[in-house]
Amino acid sequence: MIRIAHYTIRVPDRKNRPVRPYSIAVLADLHNDVYGSDTEHLIRAVEMSHPLAVFSVGDLVFAKFGRCGCDTALTTLRALAGLCPVYAINGNHETRMRTGRHCAEAYRTYEEAVKASGVILMNNCSRELCFEGMTVTLSGLEPEYEYYRRSCACMDPCLIREKLGDPGRGYNILLAHHPKFFKAYARWGADLTLSGHLHGGIVRLPGIGGIIGPGFDLLPEYDRGRFYCGSAQMIVSAGLGTHTVKLRMFNPAELVILDVE
Repeated sequence: MIRIAHYTIRVPDRKNRPVRPYSIAVLADLHNDVYGSDTEHLIRAVEMSHPLAVFSVGDLVFAKFGRCGCDTALTTLRALAGLCPVYAINGNHETRMRTGRHCAEAYRTYEEAVKASGVILMNNCSRELCFEGMTVTLSGLEPEYEYYRRSCACMDPCLIREKLGDPGRGYNILLAHHPKFFKAYARWGADLTLSGHLHGGIVRLPGIGGIIGPGFDLLPEYDRGRFYCGSAQMIVSAGLGTHTVKLRMFNPAELVILDVE
């Protein structure tokens, strides 16, 4: 089964509100296989949500220990691109695949196929969009791989500015795979950050939440759900798959739907 998590987004700027409500689907952490379900079910769930666009926040592929897999990820992207525009960024697995010795060629083939399917890659770039009369600046961040290491505790907003420039017009949405640096994203100027990476904490317990992240960090702060930093907010998806440890407890695969009002 796939859990459908709806989040209502209310736009504070009266001059930039949509003329009618709309939805955006958010994918995270497929890792080339939908946990407890299948690709057909995922595509059908997205289609039934009638989104104006799909945002992928990374780790659709699997790349670790010199092995990589991207066939299911590519099949999913091709199908979704036939429904509506798809905007995607790299997560740590795509970055590892792109920069590693063993999978770099496979990544180049994958990237070419993704672009050929019509998917728009948003790695370290921004694009101004219009949804139902509402101006949105969509930005995608791909930091260096070192930012996924446990020893990296913070990110300077200047790094984001070097890669993306200043925030754009309208409502600023940032696709950033790792939620750990939410405060930096907010300081840069993101109104809404969309993240994943932590798989919902892998094992979830009532009253506690997620227990462990994929980097074996205990009780991750931004495991799943909605978080605030001043007026900025971040929504973290629990993700759709697993990789090294094929385990999710009390934590089904999750598809996030943003309902913008």
